[in-house]
Amino acid sequence: MKARALAIFAVGAFAVGAGGTEIASVPAGAEQASDNPSTFTVFTHMTEAHVVSPCSTCAQPPLPTGSHVAAEYLHDSVFNEESGGQKIGEESFVISIVSSDAANAFLSGAVAFTGGGLSGQITVSGEIDARSSSGVVAVTGGTGEFQGAKGEVSYSGAGPTSDVTTLVVHLIRH
Repeated sequence: MKARALAIFAVGAFAVGAGGTEIASVPAGAEQASDNPSTFTVFTHMTEAHVVSPCSTCAQPPLPTGSHVAAEYLHDSVFNEESGGQKIGEESFVISIVSSDAANAFLSGAVAFTGGGLSGQITVSGEIDARSSSGVVAVTGGTGEFQGAKGEVSYSGAGPTSDVTTLVVHLIRH
């Protein structure tokens, strides 16, 4: 169920917190806004995950037999390299599963950058398939150098047994 969208990400609180010099390489031809790349890649490593899954009789009103609702809180370190190079932030997000088969879930979170030459937070949200290891969520805003950020974050490699999730941040405005 660890379908990371900023994997919550969206560079803000989808990685809330840490690190320093260069965030990642910018692909040739990538647009630039000010001194910041508008498209960049970062990597997350799970730090902690907490799953809250109420029983069908605990929910009010009671859920139909065989169904469940769950929420998963995730907190991940963000690095500039897949192998865990320099820590440049942290992401935190909540995935709320709203269908009995986990096909429909809502992800909301943020990534906080505190290194790699970046300072600020990106917030993200979107509907995801919690069974999938990849997806896309919208960048809904930001703080610091990401004030007014809009765009999207695509993630891949997410899941309960995943060590590394790749996040590609594409900002159309910041």
